[in-house]
Amino acid sequence: MRFVIKRELVFLIFSLLFVVALFLRTSTAIIVEDLVAEFAVPAAALGLMASAFFYAYSLVQLPVGMLSDRIGVRYTVVISGLLGVAGTVLFAYSTGIQMATWARLLTGVGTAGIWVPALKYLSLVYPPEKFATRTAIISTIGSFGLLFATFPLAVLVERIGWRYSFVLVAAVLLMLMLGAWFLMSARSASEPVNETAEEIKNENKEQPLVNKSSILRTRTFWLFAIWVFLVYGVQFSFQGLWGAVFLQDTFGVSRETAGSHLFFTSLGILFGGIFWGLLSDRYFQARRPVILIATLGMLLSWGIMTFLTMYPGPFITSLLYFFLGFFSIVFLVTFSSVKEIFPVKKAGTALGAINMIMLLGAGIYQGVTGYMIDHYFAEGAVFTAYRVVFIFYFASIVFAFCLVLFMPETFPSPVKAGQSKGK
Repeated sequence: MRFVIKRELVFLIFSLLFVVALFLRTSTAIIVEDLVAEFAVPAAALGLMASAFFYAYSLVQLPVGMLSDRIGVRYTVVISGLLGVAGTVLFAYSTGIQMATWARLLTGVGTAGIWVPALKYLSLVYPPEKFATRTAIISTIGSFGLLFATFPLAVLVERIGWRYSFVLVAAVLLMLMLGAWFLMSARSASEPVNETAEEIKNENKEQPLVNKSSILRTRTFWLFAIWVFLVYGVQFSFQGLWGAVFLQDTFGVSRETAGSHLFFTSLGILFGGIFWGLLSDRYFQARRPVILIATLGMLLSWGIMTFLTMYPGPFITSLLYFFLGFFSIVFLVTFSSVKEIFPVKKAGTALGAINMIMLLGAGIYQGVTGYMIDHYFAEGAVFTAYRVVFIFYFASIVFAFCLVLFMPETFPSPVKAGQSKGK
C-alpha cells in the first residue's frame, strides 16, 4: 500500500514536470518584444536563441535514455532537472542575446531528461496493460504547460516582468526535483517490479512490418520521420515563437489579446491529442486515414492563415488558432505507427530517433523563419514578412500531405490482435 501511494505521487510529479518542460519549450513566444527591446537584436538572433532549446533537447534524447537504463531514473531526472533550473535562472538574468542563447541551450538539456525517464519509470512500476493509459495521462496533463505559456504568462509578465516570471518557474522546477528525489527509491526507479518472463516472451513473438532492416535504412521510417519533421517544425516554430508577435506586428493587437489567441492553439492541442488517439484506436482502428484527415485540416488552416489580409476578430482568430493546434497534434499517432513498424527490441530506438528528428524540425524552422522575417523587416515590409513565412509553412504541409499518400497502414490486423489476446 505504501509503495502504491509513493508510486502515484511520483506519477503526479512526473506529470507536473512535463507541464514545466512544455511551458519552457514555448514560453519565449510571449516575451519576444521584451527580448527585442532589452537585447536590441534582429529576429534571426531570436530565432537562433529559441532554436537552441530544441537542438539541445533533441540531441540528448538518446543519451538520456541510456542514462535511465544505466544509472536509473531517479539520478537521471534529478541531474537533468537541476540543469534545467540553472538554465532557467541564467535566462532570467541574461544580459545579452549570447547569454540568453546559452541559457536556453542549458534549459533544453535539462528538460530533455523528463519525458524519456518518465516512460522508463512507467514501464518499471506499472503493469504493461496500464502503460499506454498512463502515458496518455502524462501527455495530456503536460499540455497544460502549453496553455500556461500563453495568456497566463502574458498576464504574469505584465504584472511582475519576464525576468521574475522565469525565476518563479525555476523555483517550481526545483521543488518538483526535490520531491522526485525523496519519493523515488533507488530500486523502484531502476528495476522492474511487474514485468515477467512470460510477458517478454509474448512481446518477442509480435510480427512487425519490418524485422530485419536497420532503422535508418528503412524507407517506411523516413516517410513518418520527414512528415513529423515538417509538421512539428511548422507548428512549434509558429506556436513557440511567431504566433503571438504576428498578431501584434500586423494587426496591432495587445500582448494579452495575442496571448489569449495563442492560448486556443494550446487548447486545440489538449483536446486534439485525445480526439485523434481515440479516433485511431477505437473507431477507425487505423492510423493512415486519421493522419490523412488531420493533414488535410492543417492544409485548410494554413491556407486561411496565409491569405489573411485583416484581423478577422477575436472569435474567428481564436477558432483558427484552435484548429492549428487541434490538427497538428495528430503527430502523436505517428509514434504509434513507428512503434508498430519495428520489432519490440528496436521500438525504443526507433521512437527515440523520430523524437530527435521531430525536435530538430522545430529548431531548424525557428532559425529559417527568423532569417526570413529579418530580410523583409529590413525592407519595411512587415506584413509581407509573415506572409512569406506562412507560404513556407503551407508548402511544407503540402509536402507532408504527399508523404501520407505513400505511408503504409500499421495498425495491427484483427487476426494479430486476436492472436495477442489468446496468448
